[in-house]
Amino acid sequence: MSSGYEIRHSLLNEARETLYENWRSACEVIRHNADLVHQPIDEFPPPPTAAEIKALAEDLYEFVQRK
Repeated sequence: MSSGYEIRHSLLNEARETLYENWRSACEVIRHNADLVHQPIDEFPPPPTAAEIKALAEDLYEFVQRK
């Protein structure tokens, strides 16, 4: 059985991976669209912040704690 620390650590990693995967996908869409219209990329969205990762991890933890 996992300790509370291990569960929180796992959820934090899951949140980080999820947000970074979403961010990388958004960047890829921007790259692809720029290639289609042969224009330079103006800017990419900012990567996930620690606060966003923590917020998602807390949401996931709250879900896990519900009965």
